[in-house]
Amino acid sequence: MTAPPTAWVFGTGGIGAAVRDRLAGEYRTVTFDRADDPGRAGTHHRVDVRDRVALASAARDAVLRWGPPAVVVLAFGTVSPATVEDAEPDDVDRIVGDNFVGCVNVLHVLHRTPRPGTCVCLVVSSNAARVARPRQPLYAATKAAVASLVRSLAPAWAPEGLRLVGVLPGTVTVSRNEERVRRQYPHAPADPARPGGRLVTPGELADFLAGLVPHAHHLTGQLLTYDGGSTLGAAR
Repeated sequence: MTAPPTAWVFGTGGIGAAVRDRLAGEYRTVTFDRADDPGRAGTHHRVDVRDRVALASAARDAVLRWGPPAVVVLAFGTVSPATVEDAEPDDVDRIVGDNFVGCVNVLHVLHRTPRPGTCVCLVVSSNAARVARPRQPLYAATKAAVASLVRSLAPAWAPEGLRLVGVLPGTVTVSRNEERVRRQYPHAPADPARPGGRLVTPGELADFLAGLVPHAHHLTGQLLTYDGGSTLGAAR
């Protein structure tokens, strides 16, 4: 029996866990996160994506055990209300490190990872990359940087067999933000202010990401907004 292809998922929070579970039926999923992923001994690597040396070591180990990845999903980051006026240097380092430097490191390691064919890399950013976020300026800036990175690398890497697609979701209800989201959107996931009428769930986003994989050849370098139309303005 032929072994299933391998998928790497970076981040095991709400979105990452949903992606891991969604891909598990078709792929052998290998996860990477600085936290443990209970019950996944052997297919989980506890590593901080900000540490390029440790990340490269974890990637080499994953390739030796499971072969090179056919699909890679980056689903990690830090949401922060820090502003330019009040952010301490450590706050800035954390936000930039978690949201941008981590992506740079993963993509650096992925580019150096051997691949027998095409590898599809889906980078989850945020619709904050597209609009002004006066209450989250540092967070929005890092997400815009990630989106630009995807567009800049995609044409150079496509001939080498790497396809890069950016996905920009709106608010996604996960455990770490559930209390805040419930206060802001008391009828969540419903939100009548959005043209689509509702927030995105992790499962919906995971389904969308999985559905992109077969089409990534013609999507490389694209930034796909998946937010129920919230960046378009209020529903009429």
